[in-house]
Amino acid sequence: MKLYYTPRSHFSRKVRVLVDALNLQVELINAGNVAEDSAENFGLNPLMRVPTLVDNGCPVFESDYIAQYLVRQFDKNDRFNVLTNDVRTLNARAVMNGVMSAEVELILAARTGIDTEAYLRFNKITESINRGLNWLELRAEIFSGEPSYLGFHLTAMWDHLALYDLVSLNYPKLRDSVGRLSAFAYIAASIPR
Repeated sequence: MKLYYTPRSHFSRKVRVLVDALNLQVELINAGNVAEDSAENFGLNPLMRVPTLVDNGCPVFESDYIAQYLVRQFDKNDRFNVLTNDVRTLNARAVMNGVMSAEVELILAARTGIDTEAYLRFNKITESINRGLNWLELRAEIFSGEPSYLGFHLTAMWDHLALYDLVSLNYPKLRDSVGRLSAFAYIAASIPR
């Protein structure tokens, strides 16, 4: 199996943590600059995004679908609660995916020279990140307990936000959860630098 990723991608990281937690042998292939349009760097993904998993020539797109695929193939007991139908957990994942996507929009806009301070659209994107984090902080008890894919998701999002420093991270309950989870070696191993 091959995972096309970038070392700082939070979407890739939550999959990488799951791969490490399941002790799977997966070749990591760095896609390089995600702003480039070199399709072959993205492992057969027509959207040219990371992560993409390729297993025996079959590509699997999108981080949460990749996680589900891996669990169905290699972890029938679903130790990390990837296949949950719990609405609270799924809503938390959706909010984190939204925060992560919004942050990527801001980062890529700035990288291409767009003044993100000059357009109201970017104010709304920043506000959505803040509202998403506040929503998660008010429900932070969902991250307590044993490590789970939800926790992998949280640490990937949080550490990426901390790295790029686009919003304040004054959310003590979330910070505490990330600190507890980051004590696990398979989570700490992929913290972006």
